[in-house]
Amino acid sequence: MNINVRSNASTVSKAIDAFGKNQIPFAMANTLNDAAFQIRKNTIENVWGDNNIVRKSNFMSAMIMPIKGTNRATKKKLFAVVQNYPTGRRHKDYLQRAAIGGYKTVIDGRNIAIPGRESGLRNAKGAVPKSKRPRQLLNKKNVFKVTSRRSGQELIVERPPKMARPLKVLYVLEPVASIDNYFKFYEEADRLANKVMRENFRKNFARAKASARRFK
Repeated sequence: MNINVRSNASTVSKAIDAFGKNQIPFAMANTLNDAAFQIRKNTIENVWGDNNIVRKSNFMSAMIMPIKGTNRATKKKLFAVVQNYPTGRRHKDYLQRAAIGGYKTVIDGRNIAIPGRESGLRNAKGAVPKSKRPRQLLNKKNVFKVTSRRSGQELIVERPPKMARPLKVLYVLEPVASIDNYFKFYEEADRLANKVMRENFRKNFARAKASARRFK
């Protein structure tokens, strides 16, 4: 996510004296960096945990790049960036897909196993334990794959103890799965940026003017 104030720079400049105009780039850069730090912190501490099951407490802090280097705003580059690592071991393309929605596909002709609506596989936190994932369940005698006669849909089902009972659908197998944007990064980042930018700028502009007077 890029945070910038280029579109507002001319409006702000008109309302400030000539001395203040010289301090605007510094104040804006610091304002953008402050907002980026706040968004990164909020994403790590709140947004990721609110939208997802957290298995590793330090996962998101390791996935979001620090606000430094090219991610920081400067007086000549008035935008800051909050992002996952674009390349390398920490690059996780599924984070972007989780933030905007999309589709997941599997190569080699395999399918994606989607828990059935009444499968009861998910625990209280909404996760499927390893013991109830397809590979583990298919090792049981009463769990197997079938193809629905009506829809042609491939399923993983469980045969109840009594033969007269209908098969229980554990998983639906699909070549492509639709993914909702369950990671509300952009929504929360936009909300927080709108909330803090005005106050951040006021503080940074006052600090910049005070600093400039001391060295004048």
